[in-house]
Amino acid sequence: MVDDEGASEARGNGPLGFPLLPPRIRARPWWFPVQELRNPLVFSLEAWLADSIFGPDRAVVPEVEWMSQALLTVDAVPSGNLVEVTVFGRPAVQRRVKAVLLSLAARHREQRARAEKMEQLEEFLKAQAPGPQVSQRLVA
Repeated sequence: MVDDEGASEARGNGPLGFPLLPPRIRARPWWFPVQELRNPLVFSLEAWLADSIFGPDRAVVPEVEWMSQALLTVDAVPSGNLVEVTVFGRPAVQRRVKAVLLSLAARHREQRARAEKMEQLEEFLKAQAPGPQVSQRLVA
């Protein structure tokens, strides 16, 4: 019985049979002062916006951290359609990173709205067209 439990834990199942979650341990970069981890700035974004800004696998987060000299965590909220963005750093840096991310989010919202309007316009124009249009050009 003990061997079975050890084998299931080795396969990635916990003692109750539930899958184990990957550890969220992350080393603090050498350039980030430890005292700036005390008061993070937390705000929410829609999940699709976070995917657009950071990529679906959050691959852009390290680049944003390096450029802004702030640490970021992007975690899904249990509701499923929101993510929680946590910014660690000096207060001025936190505010700047938040402003940049919210500006990017606004830009993505505008682009999505514009794309939806274009699709609606295309559908409307297709519906108004009287059948297939064939150009009848005379060849001389």
